[in-house]
Formats: sequence, structure tokens, C-alpha cells
Amino acid sequence: MKKIQLIIILLTNILFADVYATYEVKALNEASLNVSTSGIVSKINTDIGNQVKKGEVLLSLNDLEEKANLEISKNEYKFLLTQYERYKKSAEVFDKNSLDKLESELKSAKDLITLNEAKLSKMKIIAPFSGVISEKNIEVGDMSNNNEKALLKLVSNEKKLLLAFDSKFAQDVKAGDMFCLNSNKEDNKTCVEIYKVYPALNNEKKLNAEAYGVDLKIGNFGDGLIIKGN
Repeated sequence: MKKIQLIIILLTNILFADVYATYEVKALNEASLNVSTSGIVSKINTDIGNQVKKGEVLLSLNDLEEKANLEISKNEYKFLLTQYERYKKSAEVFDKNSLDKLESELKSAKDLITLNEAKLSKMKIIAPFSGVISEKNIEVGDMSNNNEKALLKLVSNEKKLLLAFDSKFAQDVKAGDMFCLNSNKEDNKTCVEIYKVYPALNNEKKLNAEAYGVDLKIGNFGDGLIIKGN
């Protein structure tokens, strides 16, 4: 009887034991920013450590030629539109083929405006979210070659904990469980909720999970316990 009770106690401890995990503080969002075309950098509106807002123009290439081409295409479209509207009012004077040809030219002119606008939009980097510039790899006057190296790197102000724990607990750890950071302050432990558990193993053959709600510097690391729920 005592053996059975002991087995039950051991099984209970195993089933409801907390899970040891390490953590690293990372930015909630990170972005490597580049332009999708080549050109000479004419303006950089930020620097390493600067706070930027979503939608802010961070970097611009020399776009004088692209702006000129866009203006020319807009003027050409306005001219054709005026001509088309005048001809359409006097449709009985002009044959249908002439009007159809003008309509086709008008459509081509409008498509050219769209194309030139797209080219112009590729000449700058716009912040996809608010955050801090963590890296800058180019200066004004440099040539952007559209290579793999990011011209700017942006990290969000919001942070997350990237947890790593033994894969044998794959079925035990779930979103909604709490992670408590080990601290010297036993009376004031920080515990945060896990909101994501990765299904695949990382390079170290461990499982990862994410939690947020901490006020720690990016790059900090440590360990703690995952408090398993029911």
C-alpha cells in the first residue's frame, strides 16, 4: 500500500513539476531594411540609436530622374485626356477607330504613370513600424547595390522573451502557461504569460516559446521556470 502511495506521489510530482527554461530578451519586431533598386544615397534622416515612427522616411536615393519621368508621364496623360474629351464631344466628326486608338493611348499613358510611381517608391526606405535604429551600413553619397546586407536595421521598443526548454516537455508546455524568471528578489518575482510555443526543434535540439511583458534590456539572458497549467 505504501509503495502504491509513493508511486502516486512520484507520478504527481512528474506530471505537475515546473519546467526549467532559459531565456533571452529580444525585440518583439526586427526588420532588415533595404531599397529594391540601385542608386546613390542622397539623404539619411536617422542614425544608430534614433527613435523613428511608423511611416517615417528613413533614407532616400537620388530620384531627380524618376521624378522628372513621372512629371512627364502625368503631363502626357493630361494632354491625351483633354484631347480625348474634346474628340468625344465631337464623336460624329471622328470615326470609331480614331477614338479607340486614343482610348488605348490614354490607357497606356495611365499605366506609365503607375509604373513611374512604383519606380519612385523604390527609391526610399520607410519605417514599417515604430522603434529604434540598431544598425546603419551606408552613408550619404554611397551607392546602394541592392545586395543582401541591410542598409538599416530597425528593432521595436516592445520586447519579448525567447524561451528554450527540453523537448521532452513538448506535450506539457502550452500557450497560457506562466514563465517566472529566476531572481534574487524572492518576494518580487517577475512572471509573464507564454503566448506562443514553437512546434519544431531549434539548432540545439530544444523547443522554443515566446512570452512578453518584461522591462529588460535587449540581449539580457537568464533562466527560470515554466509553471505548467492544468
